[in-house]
Amino acid sequence: MSQHERFREAGISGSALAGEIVIDAHMHFGTFHNFFIPRPDVESLIQSARRIGIQRMYGSSLQAIRGDAEAGNAFAVALHREHPDAFFPYIVFKPNYPELAQQTIDLAESSGAKRFKIHDDGNDFPYDHENYFPLYEHANRTHSVILVHTFGKVHVLPMMTMAARYPEMKILLAHSGIVDEECYRDAVRRHDNIFLETCSSMAWYGLLERLVGMAGPERVLFGTDMPFMSPDQQIGRILFAKIPDDQKRQILGLNAQRLLG
Repeated sequence: MSQHERFREAGISGSALAGEIVIDAHMHFGTFHNFFIPRPDVESLIQSARRIGIQRMYGSSLQAIRGDAEAGNAFAVALHREHPDAFFPYIVFKPNYPELAQQTIDLAESSGAKRFKIHDDGNDFPYDHENYFPLYEHANRTHSVILVHTFGKVHVLPMMTMAARYPEMKILLAHSGIVDEECYRDAVRRHDNIFLETCSSMAWYGLLERLVGMAGPERVLFGTDMPFMSPDQQIGRILFAKIPDDQKRQILGLNAQRLLG
């Protein structure tokens, strides 16, 4: 069996992709107010990941995104301590309460996390609002990664402005290409500190190949968006993509290993 057939066979059989580095760069834990999530418990998430060969998961607390950021982030840090080889936290930064900005940054520093997540669910602040600036200044100073929820130009354009203003922070655009593909193309071509992430509920035919064409294989990272979406479906988009095997390896884990640590 050739190497190419082995990737395909793993996808067809649903078996773990053995002998490869597989890292989920975008997932969550907890429950969400308007989604039915079967088996949202931590052990089920680990089982789902291990079943297809994911060794590490980088995730954020849904409680932190939608409701109580302080409690959700504390749980994320505790989850890493409980499962130090499986979970690695993104610290959720909320712009709603600027007086808590330093507290969020302090938590990240004390826990050794150089990864943050921003999401405009539950607030009306665009990503280039001044309330985000303390985070961006910290991320620029510490070369931290910010995973950004995106849905086209409404989110990407502000982050392009911030990428230019804070060139040392790393920006990972979630759900890349789901709409406004040309906007993501412009973002990665104009800014070396912007990267693309693959998870998508609308898996347009050939999108993965186009993302690679936009950014190059070294700037595209695999994510699942668990527990909202099936990791099997998300990894299948990589396994069956019409790109060389070495590019699949970069996307599945090597890029995340380099970017996220």
